[in-house]
Amino acid sequence: MRVFKIPFDIKREEKIFGGYLSLRQVLYLMISASSLIVLTIPINIIIKVIFISIFSIFFLLCAFLKINEQNFDKFFFYAIKYLFRKKNFVYERCCK
Repeated sequence: MRVFKIPFDIKREEKIFGGYLSLRQVLYLMISASSLIVLTIPINIIIKVIFISIFSIFFLLCAFLKINEQNFDKFFFYAIKYLFRKKNFVYERCCK
């Protein structure tokens, strides 16, 4: 039996939906659209608009923004991990 190598690109996501959107992007778009549920809560309209805009802008950035060929969501999680990691501080005197 002959074995053939199948070429595939690990660095890029597969565009499943219409050839334009990946599964990750569609999930973030659905989460962004679900922020409209806030409209059913009986609070001030200004608070609703602020919450919906912040929530949807963050998830739209996660879906579409790339920073140095790295998706924003991975970049954001790396930044959070960096902020909350255990840091070692070494104190040394430089001069006598």
